[in-house]
Amino acid sequence: MNKLIVTVLGWVLLALGSGGLHAGESLNDATILAIFDEANTVDIWVGRIGLQQGHSEEVRALAKMVVTDHEAVQQMGRDLAKSLGVVPTPPANDGSAEDLAETVAMLQDKTGAAFDEAYLRREIAFHQGVIDAIRQVLLPSIQNAELKELVEKVLPGFEHHLAATKSAADTLGVRY
Repeated sequence: MNKLIVTVLGWVLLALGSGGLHAGESLNDATILAIFDEANTVDIWVGRIGLQQGHSEEVRALAKMVVTDHEAVQQMGRDLAKSLGVVPTPPANDGSAEDLAETVAMLQDKTGAAFDEAYLRREIAFHQGVIDAIRQVLLPSIQNAELKELVEKVLPGFEHHLAATKSAADTLGVRY
């Protein structure tokens, strides 16, 4: 599993108290908003690389959809945080920036069909990890009804991205 996916899931595990949260940190709505924002940021960055370096039309079209959708969802989360007066607060020292940099470097090092394969595998693992985290940890932990409604509203979009990515992988003969 890609380190970036491990980081996304790690945010959730840390927030659950599996030994990684620092004093005073917990999985509250501010932390959940930060995790939500970070997950969208990560896929926007990676999607932009897919747009630039995608070898096949399937990958470029998928990347365009992912970037467009995640930008809109990220803005919804930011607008909600602002309207609630909540400052998204990520877990301290979560390693997400380093993991994103490693993922970006790995993808930028690939070209042609090798890029498409790496991109699709990464997107499948990422979306599955985020969907699992939303269902199993984030939704049950959300306190604010508006935040819960937003996350429930966008979950089908993450599921659609997973299905579309698997479909593109199947079309291109990429095993996942």
